[in-house]
This record gives sequence, structure tokens and C-alpha cells, in this order.
Amino acid sequence: MRYPLRLAPSFVAALLLTGCSRNPNVEIVGSYFPGWMISLVAGVALTGISHVFLRRRRLLHTIGHPAVIYPAMVVLFTCLLWLCFFA
Repeated sequence: MRYPLRLAPSFVAALLLTGCSRNPNVEIVGSYFPGWMISLVAGVALTGISHVFLRRRRLLHTIGHPAVIYPAMVVLFTCLLWLCFFA
């Protein structure tokens, strides 16, 4: 008689955790939302941090034209973050 009462909390916990089994990424026209959006925001932030680092080290004149380098850095950081955390 006492055995089913011990399993009752485990049964209730199992029922409540069934909603956690789904991946939060939703595929919309081939892209996984919101994983790529989070990666893009973090990629832009890492590019800003890289700019500050390069300016403090006085390396801005050695990296090339900013119109080419900074978008490339955003794409690089975004793809790396997406591959590390969502792929």
C-alpha cells in the first residue's frame, strides 16, 4: 500500500517534465529560429569587443579596410557561435 505513494511524486515530476523534451529551435524556411538570431547578436557584440581590443593595441591600420573586415568578423563570429551552441 505504501509503495504506490512513494512513486506518486516521481510520476507527477515525469508528467511535468514532458514539456521540456522539445528543442527550442523552430525551423522557419530553412533557418533555425531563434538560434541564429542569438548568434548574430553575440557576433556583433564580439566584433565590437574586437574593435576595442584592436584600437587599444593600435592595430587598426594593419587589419585592412573596415568596410570589409568588420562584416567578415560578424559573419565569422556568428557562424562559429551557431556551430558551437546550436548545431
